[in-house]
Amino acid sequence: MINALEEVIRAEYESLRQNNPQFCACPKCQDDVMTLALNQVRPRYVQQDGLGAAVTRVQLATDSARTEIIVIVFDAMRRVATKPRHPVGEPGTYPG
Repeated sequence: MINALEEVIRAEYESLRQNNPQFCACPKCQDDVMTLALNQVRPRYVQQDGLGAAVTRVQLATDSARTEIIVIVFDAMRRVATKPRHPVGEPGTYPG
C-alpha cells in the first residue's frame, strides 16, 4: 500500500525545484518540504496496482488537483527557505 499523493507531490516538487534553482536542494530541505506538503493534504492510500490506484491517479492528474498540489508544494518550499534547518553555506545548500 502506498500514498498516491506522495508520488504526485514528489514529482511536482522535482519539477518546481528545476524551475526555481534559488531553493535549496539538500536532503534536509527536501525532507522538510515533503513533510510540510504531505501534512497539508489528506492521504490517498492505494494498492500499487489495480483499478483503485488507476482511478486515484487519474483524479490526481486533473488540472484542478495538480494546481492545488503545486500551490501546496511551492508554499512548503517558501516556508522551508525562510527557516532552513541547516547552516547557510553548508555543502549542498544554496544561499536563501
